[in-house]
Amino acid sequence: MSIEINLLPEFGWSIKNQPVYGPGSVFQGFVKLNASEEQLQKAERLRIVFHASESTYHSGYASPIYNQQLFGTQKILWKTKGHQPPVNITPGTDISIPFIIQVPMVQFPPSANVISEGDGLSYHSNFVLSAYLDQDQDKTNIIKTHKSIIYMPFIETSISKKPVHITTIDNTDNNSPESTPFVHVNMSSLDYVLGDTINISLDINNIPRKSIESISTKLYQIQTWNRTSKKDKPLKNEKKLKHLISQNTTKHHSIEAITQCRVNTSLDVPVDGLPTFTYGPVFSLAYILQISIKRKGKLWSYDFDLPDISIKIGTLGYGIRSSEEIQFYSTFKNVFERQSEGDSSSSSTSNTTAVALPVPRFLDVIEYEESLPVYTDDRLPMYETAIKRHHINCIM
Repeated sequence: MSIEINLLPEFGWSIKNQPVYGPGSVFQGFVKLNASEEQLQKAERLRIVFHASESTYHSGYASPIYNQQLFGTQKILWKTKGHQPPVNITPGTDISIPFIIQVPMVQFPPSANVISEGDGLSYHSNFVLSAYLDQDQDKTNIIKTHKSIIYMPFIETSISKKPVHITTIDNTDNNSPESTPFVHVNMSSLDYVLGDTINISLDINNIPRKSIESISTKLYQIQTWNRTSKKDKPLKNEKKLKHLISQNTTKHHSIEAITQCRVNTSLDVPVDGLPTFTYGPVFSLAYILQISIKRKGKLWSYDFDLPDISIKIGTLGYGIRSSEEIQFYSTFKNVFERQSEGDSSSSSTSNTTAVALPVPRFLDVIEYEESLPVYTDDRLPMYETAIKRHHINCIM
């Protein structure tokens, strides 16, 4: 006996063949149930729940240091009595009951499981569909199943109107201004989407080409933790951690002594990574690009490190704009906070009203062969009548 949740194929956004949903998405699927006669005799209802939560953990605590349910909404798919329209479930037979869910126009955090092992911190943002075959109230579920889905916010990107040029001077050597090494970094943009390739061109000056051993490019994820203990308030000085997510080292072999050259390199942005995420109350993500030139010295090699370059990782391609209706989830009170505030301030004279966070909603499943209304004469005049009227008007 089994229960499972299946989502219908999507022809839009996907990551490694897994559908991705965002603000305003509408997705559909069905709950497939095969229950025994004994289970059906105990069963009272079949329901599906869509819920999401955000939490952070610290290795020094057994329970989460922060845990917030973003939303939770459910729909009854079948009941033993009084369910409309009626659904017949036969013991030992597969039955599929469809559902449709619409996500609100809200920027939630991306689906994420971020772990900083060295510091014992982890952040989790989960969006889960759950199906339950329930017994009478206050009893355990007969069968249940869970299915995680991938949610991504709409993060816009834009291409630079002019090429990006960044100049760095190496002042480590006591050279004259005319012979001081410097590098021009040339890039087409500072915004990229997941799966993109960052193409970089370096114009190197006053560095002998034969002294260059390699050029290293690294993309770091900057994690900002606003809460690392079980305090009610976020930290005044947040904790920032750096995590390497992509790197590329280009070996350089040359015997030329020329001191000016152009070197091209590139770096891939992981397709299954996370976008720039800066609107969370307890955790956020940003990205920096680091470029380093390894040079041969008289005794040993040393690195010429260029300054960090801030990079934005988005989810929408260049020029694609999201709806102006979309709002950040962190600007709302969730349903549970609003209820508790309402209870505690019922006698208060305050005029401020907390706006509740919109939650996903279940839509009615439409049978497409019956979706068009039945034609009646009172909607439009009969064709013959319209012709006669036109003919009479022409005569008059």
